[in-house]
Amino acid sequence: MEAVTLPAREATSIEQLRKKIITKERRLVSSIELKTDDFHMDTNAIRILNRPEQVDHWKDIKLRNEILALHGIPICPKNNVLREYILCVFQTKVIVMYRSSGTVAWTADRSLRRRNYQRVSVQEPGKEGRRVQMLAIRTIYALGLDYGTVICGITEGRKTGILRIITHPKLNDEMERAYLKAVYDYIQFLDKPRPKLEEVLIGADPEFIVQTKKGHLLNATKYFPRNGRVGYDAIWLGKNRNYKPVMEIRPAPTSDPKLLVIRIYQALLQASKVIGKQSVRWLAGALPHKKFPLGGHIHFSGVELNFKMLRAFDNYLALPFVIVEDPNGRMRRPKYGFLGDFRFQEHGGFEYRTLPSWLISPSLTKAVLSLAQLIAVHYRQLHFDPLCQIELQQAYYRGDKEEIRKWFDILWADIKRISDYQKYKSLLDEFYNWVVSGIVWNEKIDIRSKWRIPES
Repeated sequence: MEAVTLPAREATSIEQLRKKIITKERRLVSSIELKTDDFHMDTNAIRILNRPEQVDHWKDIKLRNEILALHGIPICPKNNVLREYILCVFQTKVIVMYRSSGTVAWTADRSLRRRNYQRVSVQEPGKEGRRVQMLAIRTIYALGLDYGTVICGITEGRKTGILRIITHPKLNDEMERAYLKAVYDYIQFLDKPRPKLEEVLIGADPEFIVQTKKGHLLNATKYFPRNGRVGYDAIWLGKNRNYKPVMEIRPAPTSDPKLLVIRIYQALLQASKVIGKQSVRWLAGALPHKKFPLGGHIHFSGVELNFKMLRAFDNYLALPFVIVEDPNGRMRRPKYGFLGDFRFQEHGGFEYRTLPSWLISPSLTKAVLSLAQLIAVHYRQLHFDPLCQIELQQAYYRGDKEEIRKWFDILWADIKRISDYQKYKSLLDEFYNWVVSGIVWNEKIDIRSKWRIPES
Protein backbone atom coordinates (compact mmCIF):
# COMPACT_ATOMS: atom_id res chain seq x y z
CA MET A 1 0.00 0.00 0.00
CA GLU A 2 1.23 3.48 -0.82
CA ALA A 3 1.87 6.11 1.83
CA VAL A 4 -0.36 9.16 1.98
CA THR A 5 0.46 12.77 2.75
CA LEU A 6 -2.21 14.26 4.94
CA PRO A 7 -2.58 18.03 5.44
CA ALA A 8 -3.61 18.09 9.08
CA ARG A 9 -6.07 20.93 8.51
CA GLU A 10 -8.05 18.56 6.28
CA ALA A 11 -8.48 16.12 9.17
CA THR A 12 -10.74 18.24 11.31
CA SER A 13 -13.25 15.41 11.62
CA ILE A 14 -13.24 11.63 11.68
CA GLU A 15 -15.17 11.52 8.42
CA GLN A 16 -12.63 13.71 6.62
CA LEU A 17 -9.84 11.56 8.00
CA ARG A 18 -11.54 8.39 6.74
CA LYS A 19 -11.42 9.65 3.16
CA LYS A 20 -7.67 10.13 3.45
CA ILE A 21 -6.39 7.00 5.21
CA ILE A 22 -8.95 4.26 4.40
CA THR A 23 -8.75 2.90 0.84
CA LYS A 24 -11.64 1.83 -1.39
CA GLU A 25 -10.75 -1.76 -0.54
CA ARG A 26 -11.26 -0.77 3.11
CA ARG A 27 -7.63 -1.11 4.05
CA LEU A 28 -5.67 1.20 6.30
CA VAL A 29 -2.87 2.96 4.41
CA SER A 30 0.59 1.71 5.38
CA SER A 31 2.11 5.16 6.11
CA ILE A 32 0.82 8.62 7.01
CA GLU A 33 2.72 11.91 6.81
CA LEU A 34 1.21 15.03 8.34
CA LYS A 35 1.92 18.21 6.40
CA THR A 36 1.20 21.48 8.19
CA ASP A 37 2.95 24.59 9.41
CA ASP A 38 1.22 24.18 12.77
CA PHE A 39 3.84 21.63 13.81
CA HIS A 40 6.87 23.56 12.54
CA MET A 41 8.69 23.10 15.86
CA ASP A 42 8.55 19.32 15.53
CA THR A 43 11.06 17.16 13.69
CA ASN A 44 9.95 15.19 10.64
CA ALA A 45 9.87 11.92 12.58
CA ILE A 46 7.08 13.24 14.80
CA ARG A 47 4.87 13.97 11.79
CA ILE A 48 5.29 10.56 10.14
CA LEU A 49 3.40 7.47 11.25
CA ASN A 50 5.00 4.31 9.85
CA ARG A 51 7.97 5.61 7.90
CA PRO A 52 7.73 4.17 4.35
CA GLU A 53 11.30 2.87 4.42
CA GLN A 54 10.54 0.87 7.55
CA VAL A 55 7.37 -0.57 6.01
CA ASP A 56 9.28 -1.64 2.89
CA HIS A 57 12.16 -3.00 4.91
CA TRP A 58 10.13 -5.63 6.69
CA LYS A 59 8.64 -7.15 3.56
CA ASP A 60 11.63 -9.49 3.84
CA ILE A 61 10.11 -11.97 6.31
CA LYS A 62 13.41 -13.70 7.07
CA LEU A 63 15.07 -10.40 7.97
CA ARG A 64 12.03 -9.35 9.96
CA ASN A 65 12.13 -12.53 12.02
CA GLU A 66 15.86 -12.10 12.66
CA ILE A 67 15.24 -8.64 14.07
CA LEU A 68 12.38 -9.84 16.25
CA ALA A 69 14.67 -12.56 17.62
CA LEU A 70 17.32 -9.91 18.31
CA HIS A 71 14.78 -8.10 20.49
CA GLY A 72 13.83 -11.30 22.28
CA ILE A 73 10.43 -11.59 20.57
CA PRO A 74 9.51 -15.23 19.81
CA ILE A 75 8.18 -16.42 16.45
CA CYS A 76 5.29 -18.87 16.68
CA PRO A 77 5.53 -22.15 14.74
CA LYS A 78 2.51 -22.24 12.43
CA ASN A 79 1.85 -25.96 12.81
CA ASN A 80 1.45 -25.94 16.58
CA VAL A 81 -1.08 -23.19 17.30
CA LEU A 82 -3.89 -23.78 19.78
CA ARG A 83 -5.34 -20.24 19.73
CA GLU A 84 -4.80 -17.08 17.76
CA TYR A 85 -5.13 -13.43 18.69
CA ILE A 86 -5.56 -10.56 16.25
CA LEU A 87 -4.35 -7.31 17.80
CA CYS A 88 -4.66 -3.85 16.30
CA VAL A 89 -1.82 -1.71 17.65
CA PHE A 90 -1.36 2.04 17.58
CA GLN A 91 1.88 3.02 19.29
CA THR A 92 1.76 2.15 23.00
CA LYS A 93 -1.72 0.61 23.00
CA VAL A 94 -3.74 -2.25 21.60
CA ILE A 95 -6.93 -0.59 20.38
CA VAL A 96 -8.89 -3.69 19.28
CA MET A 97 -8.30 -7.36 20.05
CA TYR A 98 -9.87 -10.63 18.84
CA ARG A 99 -9.34 -14.22 19.96
CA SER A 100 -10.10 -17.37 17.99
CA SER A 101 -13.12 -19.16 19.44
CA GLY A 102 -12.30 -22.59 20.79
CA THR A 103 -9.17 -24.56 20.00
CA VAL A 104 -7.81 -24.13 16.48
CA ALA A 105 -8.54 -27.22 14.37
CA TRP A 106 -6.05 -28.78 11.95
CA THR A 107 -6.54 -30.97 8.88
CA ALA A 108 -4.66 -34.22 8.35
CA ASP A 109 -1.95 -32.45 6.34
CA ARG A 110 -1.51 -29.89 9.17
CA SER A 111 -3.05 -27.02 7.22
CA LEU A 112 -5.04 -24.64 9.37
CA ARG A 113 -8.81 -24.55 9.12
CA ARG A 114 -10.46 -21.19 9.35
CA ARG A 115 -11.93 -20.33 12.75
CA ASN A 116 -14.26 -17.66 14.00
CA TYR A 117 -12.94 -14.84 16.17
CA GLN A 118 -14.59 -13.04 19.04
CA ARG A 119 -13.93 -9.57 20.39
CA VAL A 120 -11.91 -9.47 23.63
CA SER A 121 -11.83 -6.46 25.94
CA VAL A 122 -8.48 -4.66 25.88
CA GLN A 123 -9.16 -3.32 29.38
CA GLU A 124 -9.78 -6.66 31.08
CA PRO A 125 -8.15 -9.24 28.84
CA GLY A 126 -6.95 -11.77 31.44
CA LYS A 127 -3.36 -12.90 31.98
CA GLU A 128 -2.93 -14.43 28.53
CA GLY A 129 -4.51 -11.42 26.88
CA ARG A 130 -2.19 -9.02 28.71
CA ARG A 131 0.78 -11.07 27.59
CA VAL A 132 -0.15 -11.00 23.90
CA GLN A 133 -0.93 -7.28 24.12
CA MET A 134 2.56 -6.44 25.35
CA LEU A 135 4.09 -8.79 22.79
CA ALA A 136 2.17 -7.14 19.95
CA ILE A 137 3.19 -3.65 21.09
CA ARG A 138 6.82 -4.74 21.42
CA THR A 139 6.68 -6.18 17.90
CA ILE A 140 5.41 -3.01 16.24
CA TYR A 141 7.99 -0.97 18.17
CA ALA A 142 10.91 -3.28 17.38
CA LEU A 143 10.18 -3.01 13.66
CA GLY A 144 10.32 0.78 13.80
CA LEU A 145 6.60 1.15 13.08
CA ASP A 146 3.85 3.18 14.75
CA TYR A 147 0.83 1.06 13.94
CA GLY A 148 -0.18 -2.24 12.43
CA THR A 149 -2.05 -5.46 13.07
CA VAL A 150 -0.24 -8.32 14.77
CA ILE A 151 -1.41 -11.93 14.80
CA CYS A 152 -0.12 -13.90 17.79
CA GLY A 153 -0.36 -17.62 18.41
CA ILE A 154 -0.62 -19.61 21.63
CA THR A 155 1.04 -23.03 21.50
CA GLU A 156 1.16 -25.96 23.88
CA GLY A 157 2.48 -24.97 27.28
CA ARG A 158 0.84 -21.54 26.88
CA LYS A 159 3.83 -20.23 24.95
CA THR A 160 3.22 -17.06 22.95
CA GLY A 161 4.73 -16.04 19.63
CA ILE A 162 4.25 -13.90 16.52
CA LEU A 163 2.58 -15.32 13.44
CA ARG A 164 2.10 -12.30 11.14
CA ILE A 165 2.45 -8.51 11.00
CA ILE A 166 0.21 -6.50 8.66
CA THR A 167 0.90 -2.79 8.06
CA HIS A 168 -2.14 -2.26 5.80
CA PRO A 169 -4.84 -4.45 7.40
CA LYS A 170 -8.27 -5.11 5.94
CA LEU A 171 -10.71 -3.47 8.35
CA ASN A 172 -14.07 -4.30 9.81
CA ASP A 173 -16.28 -1.66 11.45
CA GLU A 174 -14.65 -1.91 14.90
CA MET A 175 -11.10 -1.83 13.54
CA GLU A 176 -11.87 1.12 11.28
CA ARG A 177 -13.37 3.17 14.11
CA ALA A 178 -10.46 2.36 16.42
CA TYR A 179 -7.71 3.25 13.94
CA LEU A 180 -9.48 6.43 12.84
CA LYS A 181 -9.83 7.58 16.44
CA ALA A 182 -6.19 6.73 17.22
CA VAL A 183 -4.84 8.74 14.26
CA TYR A 184 -7.27 11.61 14.92
CA ASP A 185 -6.24 11.74 18.59
CA TYR A 186 -2.57 11.80 17.60
CA ILE A 187 -3.18 14.78 15.30
CA GLN A 188 -4.97 16.57 18.14
CA PHE A 189 -2.13 15.72 20.50
CA LEU A 190 0.43 17.36 18.22
CA ASP A 191 -1.53 20.59 18.44
CA LYS A 192 -1.47 20.69 22.25
CA PRO A 193 0.96 22.94 24.15
CA ARG A 194 4.14 21.20 25.21
CA PRO A 195 4.62 20.67 28.94
CA LYS A 196 7.27 22.59 30.85
CA LEU A 197 9.97 21.00 33.00
CA GLU A 198 8.27 22.02 36.22
CA GLU A 199 5.02 20.36 35.06
CA VAL A 200 6.59 16.91 34.65
CA LEU A 201 6.93 14.78 37.76
CA ILE A 202 9.77 12.29 37.78
CA GLY A 203 10.24 9.32 40.10
CA ALA A 204 12.23 6.10 40.13
CA ASP A 205 12.76 2.67 41.66
CA PRO A 206 16.45 1.79 41.11
CA GLU A 207 17.53 -1.63 42.37
CA PHE A 208 20.57 -2.96 44.22
CA ILE A 209 21.69 -6.14 45.97
CA VAL A 210 23.76 -6.71 49.10
CA GLN A 211 26.39 -9.46 48.92
CA THR A 212 28.39 -11.06 51.72
CA LYS A 213 32.11 -11.86 51.46
CA LYS A 214 31.16 -15.49 50.78
CA GLY A 215 29.06 -14.42 47.79
CA HIS A 216 25.64 -14.90 49.38
CA LEU A 217 22.94 -12.29 48.87
CA LEU A 218 20.99 -10.87 51.78
CA ASN A 219 17.28 -11.65 51.69
CA ALA A 220 15.58 -8.27 51.34
CA THR A 221 12.35 -9.57 52.89
CA LYS A 222 14.11 -9.86 56.27
CA TYR A 223 14.91 -6.15 56.30
CA PHE A 224 12.28 -4.27 54.33
CA PRO A 225 8.55 -4.36 53.56
CA ARG A 226 7.21 -5.08 50.09
CA ASN A 227 6.30 -1.41 49.65
CA GLY A 228 7.83 1.74 51.11
CA ARG A 229 10.68 4.15 50.52
CA VAL A 230 13.02 1.15 50.67
CA GLY A 231 11.45 -2.16 49.68
CA TYR A 232 12.10 -5.35 47.77
CA ASP A 233 11.35 -6.55 44.26
CA ALA A 234 9.06 -9.55 43.74
CA ILE A 235 11.69 -11.61 41.91
CA TRP A 236 12.88 -14.76 43.71
CA LEU A 237 15.49 -17.46 43.18
CA GLY A 238 14.69 -21.14 42.64
CA LYS A 239 11.72 -22.68 44.42
CA ASN A 240 11.94 -20.55 47.54
CA ARG A 241 9.54 -17.68 46.89
CA ASN A 242 10.44 -16.13 50.23
CA TYR A 243 14.03 -15.51 49.11
CA LYS A 244 13.94 -12.14 47.34
CA PRO A 245 17.31 -10.38 47.41
CA VAL A 246 16.67 -7.44 45.07
CA MET A 247 16.16 -4.20 47.02
CA GLU A 248 14.54 -1.07 45.62
CA ILE A 249 14.78 2.62 46.43
CA ARG A 250 11.46 4.40 45.90
CA PRO A 251 11.76 8.15 46.51
CA ALA A 252 8.70 10.39 46.34
CA PRO A 253 8.38 11.93 42.85
CA THR A 254 9.20 15.56 42.17
CA SER A 255 9.67 17.90 39.21
CA ASP A 256 13.24 18.60 40.35
CA PRO A 257 15.79 15.86 39.48
CA LYS A 258 18.27 17.29 42.00
CA LEU A 259 15.73 16.93 44.79
CA LEU A 260 14.99 13.39 43.63
CA VAL A 261 18.68 12.52 44.02
CA ILE A 262 18.63 13.90 47.57
CA ARG A 263 15.64 11.69 48.35
CA ILE A 264 17.45 8.69 46.91
CA TYR A 265 20.44 9.45 49.12
CA GLN A 266 18.18 9.72 52.18
CA ALA A 267 16.62 6.36 51.34
CA LEU A 268 20.07 4.78 51.01
CA LEU A 269 20.97 6.12 54.45
CA GLN A 270 17.78 4.60 55.81
CA ALA A 271 18.66 1.25 54.20
CA SER A 272 22.11 1.40 55.78
CA LYS A 273 20.65 1.87 59.24
CA VAL A 274 18.24 -1.04 58.80
CA ILE A 275 20.81 -3.47 57.39
CA GLY A 276 23.29 -2.47 60.08
CA LYS A 277 26.98 -3.23 60.33
CA GLN A 278 27.76 -6.33 58.30
CA SER A 279 30.69 -7.37 56.15
CA VAL A 280 28.92 -6.89 52.83
CA ARG A 281 29.04 -5.05 49.52
CA TRP A 282 26.21 -3.04 48.00
CA LEU A 283 26.12 -3.67 44.24
CA ALA A 284 24.26 -1.96 41.40
CA GLY A 285 24.55 -1.75 37.61
CA ALA A 286 23.17 -4.23 35.09
CA LEU A 287 24.25 -7.70 36.21
CA PRO A 288 26.47 -7.69 39.33
CA HIS A 289 25.09 -11.17 40.10
CA LYS A 290 24.50 -13.54 37.19
CA LYS A 291 21.04 -14.58 38.39
CA PHE A 292 19.68 -11.16 39.26
CA PRO A 293 19.64 -8.49 36.52
CA LEU A 294 18.98 -5.05 37.97
CA GLY A 295 16.93 -2.18 36.60
CA GLY A 296 16.85 1.57 36.98
CA HIS A 297 13.24 2.32 36.08
CA ILE A 298 12.30 5.99 35.74
CA HIS A 299 8.70 7.10 36.34
CA PHE A 300 6.93 10.02 34.68
CA SER A 301 3.61 11.80 35.00
CA GLY A 302 2.46 15.02 33.39
CA VAL A 303 3.46 13.86 29.89
CA GLU A 304 1.74 11.55 27.42
CA LEU A 305 3.77 8.53 26.33
CA ASN A 306 4.05 7.52 22.67
CA PHE A 307 6.53 5.65 20.48
CA LYS A 308 8.26 8.89 19.48
CA MET A 309 9.18 9.59 23.11
CA LEU A 310 10.26 5.98 23.65
CA ARG A 311 12.60 6.12 20.64
CA ALA A 312 14.12 9.32 22.01
CA PHE A 313 14.75 7.61 25.37
CA ASP A 314 16.38 4.67 23.59
CA ASN A 315 18.58 6.77 21.31
CA TYR A 316 19.58 9.61 23.63
CA LEU A 317 19.67 7.74 26.97
CA ALA A 318 20.00 3.97 26.55
CA LEU A 319 22.66 4.15 23.80
CA PRO A 320 25.07 6.37 25.80
CA PHE A 321 24.62 4.04 28.77
CA VAL A 322 26.09 1.17 26.77
CA ILE A 323 29.31 3.16 26.35
CA VAL A 324 29.86 3.50 30.11
CA GLU A 325 28.34 0.23 31.36
CA ASP A 326 30.33 -2.71 32.71
CA PRO A 327 30.91 -5.05 29.70
CA ASN A 328 29.10 -7.77 31.62
CA GLY A 329 25.93 -5.72 31.33
CA ARG A 330 25.23 -6.93 27.81
CA MET A 331 24.24 -10.31 29.29
CA ARG A 332 21.15 -8.64 30.78
CA ARG A 333 19.74 -8.12 27.28
CA PRO A 334 17.35 -8.86 25.62
CA LYS A 335 15.33 -10.59 28.37
CA TYR A 336 15.75 -7.39 30.37
CA GLY A 337 16.81 -4.00 29.07
CA PHE A 338 15.25 -4.47 25.65
CA LEU A 339 14.65 -1.32 23.64
CA GLY A 340 11.39 0.49 24.25
CA ASP A 341 10.57 -1.29 27.51
CA PHE A 342 7.82 0.61 29.32
CA ARG A 343 4.87 0.04 31.62
CA PHE A 344 1.84 2.18 32.38
CA GLN A 345 1.21 2.89 36.05
CA GLU A 346 -2.05 2.86 37.97
CA HIS A 347 -1.60 6.54 38.91
CA GLY A 348 -1.85 7.45 35.22
CA GLY A 349 1.84 7.90 34.45
CA PHE A 350 4.35 5.43 33.05
CA GLU A 351 7.82 4.08 33.66
CA TYR A 352 10.71 3.68 31.23
CA ARG A 353 12.30 0.32 32.07
CA THR A 354 15.16 -0.21 29.61
CA LEU A 355 18.04 1.16 31.73
CA PRO A 356 20.09 -0.86 34.23
CA SER A 357 20.43 0.36 37.81
CA TRP A 358 22.22 3.70 37.71
CA LEU A 359 22.88 3.75 41.48
CA ILE A 360 26.53 3.24 40.55
CA SER A 361 27.30 6.81 41.65
CA PRO A 362 25.55 10.11 42.53
CA SER A 363 26.96 11.79 39.40
CA LEU A 364 25.49 9.12 37.15
CA THR A 365 22.18 9.30 39.01
CA LYS A 366 21.99 13.09 38.67
CA ALA A 367 22.81 12.91 34.97
CA VAL A 368 20.35 10.16 34.06
CA LEU A 369 17.41 11.77 35.86
CA SER A 370 18.12 15.23 34.43
CA LEU A 371 18.61 13.88 30.92
CA ALA A 372 15.47 11.74 31.16
CA GLN A 373 13.36 14.76 32.12
CA LEU A 374 14.82 16.86 29.28
CA ILE A 375 14.00 14.12 26.77
CA ALA A 376 10.47 13.64 28.11
CA VAL A 377 9.72 17.35 27.66
CA HIS A 378 11.65 18.09 24.45
CA TYR A 379 11.72 14.82 22.48
CA ARG A 380 9.68 16.38 19.68
CA GLN A 381 12.66 18.60 18.84
CA LEU A 382 15.26 15.82 18.71
CA HIS A 383 16.32 14.89 15.20
CA PHE A 384 18.11 11.54 15.20
CA ASP A 385 17.08 7.91 15.33
CA PRO A 386 20.21 5.81 14.71
CA LEU A 387 18.47 2.80 16.23
CA CYS A 388 16.28 2.62 13.13
CA GLN A 389 19.38 1.01 11.61
CA ILE A 390 19.70 -2.73 12.11
CA GLU A 391 23.44 -2.36 12.70
CA LEU A 392 22.89 -0.04 15.68
CA GLN A 393 20.27 -2.34 17.16
CA GLN A 394 22.74 -5.21 16.92
CA ALA A 395 25.45 -3.04 18.48
CA TYR A 396 23.14 -2.21 21.38
CA TYR A 397 22.31 -5.80 22.19
CA ARG A 398 25.88 -7.04 21.95
CA GLY A 399 27.27 -4.03 23.84
CA ASP A 400 29.47 -2.76 21.02
CA LYS A 401 30.79 0.43 22.60
CA GLU A 402 32.89 1.55 19.63
CA GLU A 403 30.06 1.29 17.13
CA ILE A 404 27.74 3.28 19.40
CA ARG A 405 30.45 5.83 20.22
CA LYS A 406 30.41 6.95 16.57
CA TRP A 407 26.97 8.42 17.20
CA PHE A 408 27.46 9.89 20.65
CA ASP A 409 28.75 13.37 19.74
CA ILE A 410 25.99 13.76 17.14
CA LEU A 411 23.31 12.85 19.66
CA TRP A 412 24.83 15.00 22.38
CA ALA A 413 25.04 18.07 20.14
CA ASP A 414 21.31 17.64 19.52
CA ILE A 415 20.66 17.51 23.27
CA LYS A 416 22.73 20.66 23.86
CA ARG A 417 20.53 22.60 21.42
CA ILE A 418 17.64 22.33 23.86
CA SER A 419 17.20 25.61 25.73
CA ASP A 420 16.56 23.85 29.06
CA TYR A 421 19.96 22.15 28.80
CA GLN A 422 21.45 25.09 30.66
CA LYS A 423 19.39 24.28 33.75
CA TYR A 424 21.28 21.01 34.18
CA LYS A 425 24.47 21.92 32.34
CA SER A 426 26.94 21.04 35.10
CA LEU A 427 25.33 17.65 35.73
CA LEU A 428 25.11 16.74 32.05
CA ASP A 429 28.58 18.03 31.18
CA GLU A 430 29.97 15.72 33.84
CA PHE A 431 28.20 12.78 32.21
CA TYR A 432 29.51 13.82 28.78
CA ASN A 433 33.07 13.89 30.10
CA TRP A 434 32.60 10.42 31.57
CA VAL A 435 31.36 9.00 28.27
CA VAL A 436 34.16 10.47 26.15
CA SER A 437 36.82 9.45 28.71
CA GLY A 438 36.35 5.78 27.87
CA ILE A 439 35.99 4.85 31.55
CA VAL A 440 33.37 2.18 32.33
CA TRP A 441 31.76 1.43 35.67
CA ASN A 442 32.78 -1.61 37.72
CA GLU A 443 29.79 -3.54 39.06
CA LYS A 444 31.89 -5.31 41.69
CA ILE A 445 32.65 -2.09 43.61
CA ASP A 446 30.58 -1.20 46.67
CA ILE A 447 28.37 1.76 45.71
CA ARG A 448 28.41 3.11 49.28
CA SER A 449 31.88 4.57 48.74
CA LYS A 450 30.57 6.83 45.94
CA TRP A 451 27.45 7.80 47.84
CA ARG A 452 29.41 8.38 51.06
CA ILE A 453 27.25 5.92 52.93
CA PRO A 454 29.13 4.65 56.03
CA GLU A 455 30.49 1.14 55.49
CA SER A 456 30.91 -1.48 58.17
